[in-house]
Amino acid sequence: MNPTQRNPTQSLSTAKSKGLAKVIVFSILALLLAATGLLLLFNYMKSKDKLIELNTGQMTGIIQTFAEILNGDSIEVDLLEKRKNADYGKWDAIVDSTLKKNDIKYLYVMSMAYDDSIETYLEAQDHLGKGDFLAKEDISDFNIEAIEKLKEGNEPHVSFVSYTPSYGWLISTYASIKNSKGEVVAFAGADKEMDDMNRDVKEMSYNFIFASALFVIIVFLIVVFIIRKMFISPIKKIVEAADNFNLLNISFENLSFTYIREYDTLIESFKRMERKINDAIKKSFTDDLTKLKNRHFFTISVENILKSAQSGKKIAFFIIDIDFFKQVNDTYGHDKGDFVLKSVGTVLLDIFGNQPGVVARLGGDEFAVCLDDIGDVKGVEEKCKALNEQVSNIRCSESNTGITVSIGVTIADFSIGTPRYSDIFSTADATLYKVKARGRNGYKIIELKAD
Repeated sequence: MNPTQRNPTQSLSTAKSKGLAKVIVFSILALLLAATGLLLLFNYMKSKDKLIELNTGQMTGIIQTFAEILNGDSIEVDLLEKRKNADYGKWDAIVDSTLKKNDIKYLYVMSMAYDDSIETYLEAQDHLGKGDFLAKEDISDFNIEAIEKLKEGNEPHVSFVSYTPSYGWLISTYASIKNSKGEVVAFAGADKEMDDMNRDVKEMSYNFIFASALFVIIVFLIVVFIIRKMFISPIKKIVEAADNFNLLNISFENLSFTYIREYDTLIESFKRMERKINDAIKKSFTDDLTKLKNRHFFTISVENILKSAQSGKKIAFFIIDIDFFKQVNDTYGHDKGDFVLKSVGTVLLDIFGNQPGVVARLGGDEFAVCLDDIGDVKGVEEKCKALNEQVSNIRCSESNTGITVSIGVTIADFSIGTPRYSDIFSTADATLYKVKARGRNGYKIIELKAD
């Protein structure tokens, strides 16, 4: 065979590897694009909500101040007698001044009474012109529910986003104007069109889209490199080895050394993969310092014990704290502190390691043990005594009196029902603190019956 010709089996292996690579790469690209799209949508909504909130807060302050300047008694008389009082011109000037100083489209004072229309007392529209005194405005351009809240005196001011036929989408704020009797006779209002705000949000979104696109490209290139380096190349080797070892085309009698070697390579690849997976799982459930199980593994184990519990069975749940552990670190240093933690872990394994259950370090100087299907309370007491006795042999120095621990134990009885993990834990924790309150270096056992 020509050396330059490619082996059909190798071509098939290469094609399979490339196909797998494409599936993985395009799947990740699709996920990145989907995540970016969701992030953009979330950013747009949050930006819009934030701008609405800021604009509403600004308008509320302005309208409340404006409403407090106006004299409700004078306005009430003006509305009843269809006239303008002496202060009308001053208030009208304040309206213009307020519009000029703040980015508000419309500012007005309206009567509280309405049927199909509502009367204008003061009105300015972005410095472009004013409505006539006591002109009729279409009631559909106002929020009736908000006016009713002001009328009933339930709210001094209300803010909302609404759509009106005449002006489109608006951010609006109403504030009540009261007479000397405390009655609402009119309301001041301000509207701000959302077109400008929407343009601001779109501009922010375009900037964010550009940054997100750049981010997706960079992350995608990095991911592709990592996938090719860490996954595709090893998988390609395994596929090639599997394809080359084809038992359908050979007999066992003619099985050459080449095929044996390739088969062994494939098996070893899977074994290495298995070892790495097992190591990763083991590390994720193991405390690095003490080599005990960690809190996450402990929680899962106890919940599994509770699920498989049978009526009449009892379990013992221990929480153990090293007494005055902070003083150990402060006095002897963290190396001695680590020595104490590892030593306590060794003692726990020595006492409880051959029992059905789980031993773990919850974090810091706190440990936990759960024994599955215990006999009687006496056996639990013996374990506590043994633990107190053995940890007393752990010394930070020759002059040190030894380490002590406080132990809180809950015995859960399954004769009635299955207790919850949280109840067992909280009961043991409370029991531990009772031991600490009475001087530490001891244990206390409480039996918990499910209800």
